[in-house]
Amino acid sequence: MVNNINILTILLILCLFLSYSFWTSLAQQEVTSLQPISLTNSYVSKTQDDKQVDSDTTEKFEILTDETGNSKVYISGEYYINYLEILRQQHHEMLIKLIELADKIVLNNTVYSVTLKNSLPPSNDPHDYMSLSRYFWPNPDKPNGLPYIRIDGIENPEIYTIPDYTLMRDLFKEIGNLGFAYFFTNNNSYVEKALYRINEWFIDEKTRMNPNLNYAGFRKGDIIGRRTGVLDIRPVFRMLQSIPLMRSSSKWNFVIEKKLRRWFSEYYTWLTTSPIGIKAKEDGFNNHGTHYDVQVTFILSFLGHDEQARTYSKQALINRINIGILPSGEQPFETRRMLSWHYSIFNLQALFLLAERADHYGYNDAWTYVGNDGQTLKKAVDYILYYALNDGKDWPFQNIGDFELNDFVKILELSYVTWADEKYLQALLILRPKAKLEQIEKNLDFEDNYLCVWSLMTNRLLWSCID
Repeated sequence: MVNNINILTILLILCLFLSYSFWTSLAQQEVTSLQPISLTNSYVSKTQDDKQVDSDTTEKFEILTDETGNSKVYISGEYYINYLEILRQQHHEMLIKLIELADKIVLNNTVYSVTLKNSLPPSNDPHDYMSLSRYFWPNPDKPNGLPYIRIDGIENPEIYTIPDYTLMRDLFKEIGNLGFAYFFTNNNSYVEKALYRINEWFIDEKTRMNPNLNYAGFRKGDIIGRRTGVLDIRPVFRMLQSIPLMRSSSKWNFVIEKKLRRWFSEYYTWLTTSPIGIKAKEDGFNNHGTHYDVQVTFILSFLGHDEQARTYSKQALINRINIGILPSGEQPFETRRMLSWHYSIFNLQALFLLAERADHYGYNDAWTYVGNDGQTLKKAVDYILYYALNDGKDWPFQNIGDFELNDFVKILELSYVTWADEKYLQALLILRPKAKLEQIEKNLDFEDNYLCVWSLMTNRLLWSCID
C-alpha cells in the first residue's frame, strides 16, 4: 500500500492534508468555546462511495481535459502555493527543534549505566537491569510491607529510586533523535554521540547491561521480576530504526554495531525462551502482549531475520486483532483497567506499529484485516473517536485518569492517511485545537504532528511519530 506511493503523490496528499487543516481551522472558534459533538451512526458508517464532496473541497482543484476526453485534475495555483508555504514552514520548524535537541544530547555528559543503582537485584549483579513494578505498594497488613500488593492505576513514586528504567528510556529516545538529526544534517557529531551511548549501555564491560530483563517489573518481596517488566524495553524500536540512518556516516563504527547485534541476539534468546519472556507473550493479552510482538518484530529486523519478521508480524497482527478487539471496536483487556482510556490508546499505538511492520513486509491486508467476528483496527479507532468528540462523556468504563487527546490525535492523522475516511478530518478540526491546548497545559512537546503523516507516507516508519 504505502510502498507503492510515488514521491509526487506523497507531496500532493501531504500538502492537501496540511492545507485542509489550516484553512478550515481558521473558521473554528477558540478551543475553549468548542462544544462536544456526537457522530451519528449514519455518519460513522459513511463510506467513500456514498460520501458527497463538499463545494469547499472542489474549489481547491481545477480540471483539464486531454484530447481523448480524459479529465486531468490538479490543485489550483492559489491553493498549491499555500500548500508549499505551509509544508516548508512545518519542515523548517521541525528541523530547528530537532537540531536544538540533538545538540543538547551531544553536550549531555551524564553516565548511562545500569551499574549506578544503589539497590541491587537478588542476583547481586549490578549489570542486571532492575525496575520496580509501577502499581505495587507496601502491604499494610504485613509488618515489613512484603510482598507488595497491586493497586492498579496508582503509580508508586518509589519506582524512580532505581534509575535503570529512566536511563534506558532516555537512551532509546536520544539515539533515535540523533539518528534522525543526522539523516537531515549529515552532522557526524550526532553519530559519534550515538555510538558512545551504544557502547556505554550495551558493550563496555564496566557499564554494560546484561542482555536480560530478569528483574524488570520487580515486586518487592519476590526473588525474580514479572512478565510485565518486559514492557520496559518497549521504545527500543526508536533506536533500532535510527541506526540505518547513520550507517552512511564516515564515523559509523561497524564493529560496535556487530557487538550490538550480538547483544540483541542474546537478548532475543532470553525474550523467547526464558520463563518470563514466554509468559509475557502467552499471558499478555493486553497492551503488554501487543508491545511484546512489536519488540520481537523490530529485533528480528535489526538482526537481519527478515523472513522471520515477515511471518511473525503478520501472524501477531492477526492474533492481536482477534483476541484484543471486539466487533464493536472496544478493546476489552484495556477497558477493564483503571486507566481504561489511556491504555485503550496505548494499545492502539502498538497495533499501528505492528500493522506498519506487517505492511512493510508485504502483508497487503495489514490495515484492513477483518477478524473472525468482524473486528478491525479501524473499528477500534472509531470506538474511541465517538467518546473523544464528547470529551469522554458517557465513557462506559472506570477511568481514574484524564481523557487525554494528544496521542489519539496522532492516531487520527495516521487513520486518515491509511483509510481516507473524511470523518477523521472533520474530527481533527475539533480535537486538534484541544490537543494543542493540552500540550500547553501539560508541558508536552509543542509541535505539529505532521511527522506522523510524513513517516507513514514516505515509509519512514512510525518511530518518528509514536512515542
